[in-house]
Amino acid sequence: MKKTLLKFWVINILISICLFVIYRILLAESKNPADENFLQVILSILSILLQLGFSLVYLIGMIVCSFILFLNLFEKIRNNYFFSLLSFLGLPSLCIIILLIAAIADIYSFNQSILLKFIGFSLIYLVFTGIQFLMFRKKLKTGALKMSQ
Repeated sequence: MKKTLLKFWVINILISICLFVIYRILLAESKNPADENFLQVILSILSILLQLGFSLVYLIGMIVCSFILFLNLFEKIRNNYFFSLLSFLGLPSLCIIILLIAAIADIYSFNQSILLKFIGFSLIYLVFTGIQFLMFRKKLKTGALKMSQ
């Protein structure tokens, strides 16, 4: 059981790191402020710095969410479908809901939000984690996970 859960955790961490690298590449490919005035260049640099801060928060959040997978080592959580689902998707879903509320408030107030890329990548992470959960439950249902592992 521990080995299998460790494999799921390592895969989750690798997915997190890949998404983080892709997020950083997209930030690096953002618009070039060469044709703008000085104030727009400064605002563009501040926006990039803010996005880099979000990317660091994104990586830390995904790593924290991946550690929660180890709650499935407890038999009560592992055998309960809902609790097992929460251990995979609960915290990431809660974070996305909070981010969506903040983005909606930003869009309502300023007609734009810098959180949209962040939310997009968080949704991609949530989809991959959901697929991992389904694979975990399938292994659990087929009896491939024994307590002796």
